[in-house]
Amino acid sequence: MDLRPLSLLFCCLLLSGCGSEYANKEIFGTVTVGDERVELGSVRFVPIDGTAGSAGFSLIVDGEYRIKARGGMAPGRHRVEIKAERKTGRRVRGMLYGEEGEIDETVPIGPTRYCGSKSPLVVEVTADSAGKFDLILPSD
Repeated sequence: MDLRPLSLLFCCLLLSGCGSEYANKEIFGTVTVGDERVELGSVRFVPIDGTAGSAGFSLIVDGEYRIKARGGMAPGRHRVEIKAERKTGRRVRGMLYGEEGEIDETVPIGPTRYCGSKSPLVVEVTADSAGKFDLILPSD
């Protein structure tokens, strides 16, 4: 028996997403520390409590972040890890695109407890949510 047609059908089903338990959502919003919009940094959404899917990542640029639907977040609970920084106005020697040169000096802002795997910030992504999550950290 020739199994090539069945193999082709199986590959098509995998590529089409048939049988997928969830549809990824685009996630976006603003990031503030106190009343100050975060100039730059990163946001990471990590699935917790049995939520399917992988972590999502976005850079923060001018206080905003966006994780596109392709590679976005599955519905469920996610821990949010935020690295927030601001420019000092000084230029320092550093690495930029693998080459040493002058770069903007930055300093972290906001509480460090939101930076890693112990972040207390959790959001619930639902299948019918708009995907907008404004992230507000205390300034202390």
